Amino acid sequence: MNWAAKRQLFYFLIFFLIIAGIGGLFAIKITAPTCDDDKQNQNEEGVDCGGSCSKMCLGDIKDLVSIWVRPLKVENGNYDVVAMVENRNLSLVSEAIKYQFKLYDKNNVLVAVKSGQTFAPPGQKFAIFESNIDTGRREPIKAFIEFEKDIKWDINRDDKLSIIVTNKEYNDDRFPKLSATLANKSIQDAKGVWATAIIYNFNGNAIAVSATRLEVLEAGNSSDVYFTWPYDFEDDVDSVELIISIEPSSFNP
Repeated sequence: MNWAAKRQLFYFLIFFLIIAGIGGLFAIKITAPTCDDDKQNQNEEGVDCGGSCSKMCLGDIKDLVSIWVRPLKVENGNYDVVAMVENRNLSLVSEAIKYQFKLYDKNNVLVAVKSGQTFAPPGQKFAIFESNIDTGRREPIKAFIEFEKDIKWDINRDDKLSIIVTNKEYNDDRFPKLSATLANKSIQDAKGVWATAIIYNFNGNAIAVSATRLEVLEAGNSSDVYFTWPYDFEDDVDSVELIISIEPSSFNP
């Protein structure tokens, strides 16, 4: 083999090695374990779930529990509805859960349907509230809430948020009103803080509800919240409850 042929062979081998290297790198990139490759690899507990993947395995997820649901009369043909719900997944949050309220009269006839979307904070009770539901001439006496089947859950990676309720005061001198102070005892800001006020009668049943949202409650700071109702309640008030829920964006910034 002459010198020219050897040089051509050398260049060919260099070119072949470069192409093979690029192909190898491409193959490694394609086959590298991910959380959406339909395989149980890395340190996953199931296929694309658990371990380092944010998605939890279905066998570890508990359904949302509806503790109670109440339609609340505002005036004839106009109702609010509130549900007390519990997320029993201590380490899971969901940013968007679709739901549907269904209201029925005494004859079990469907009176109204109200759809909406909420979030689920990790491992706690939270309230879902819809207002101004038109029921026409019918009077709902019971309500139910249904959730979508395929809820997207994420792992809660921060459980250090703590909102304390103080100075809670209710009076009905002119119209029913409630005030309270929310104090952020955490070392980080809480974004999207919902406060839902629920009024109970002496039978322990909810008779009124109202909600407000704070865009942000900075670490170490406090803020006053106020709730008013422009009508008198039909039942006497026994107790009030203030449910605090923080949007998942604060837990997983």
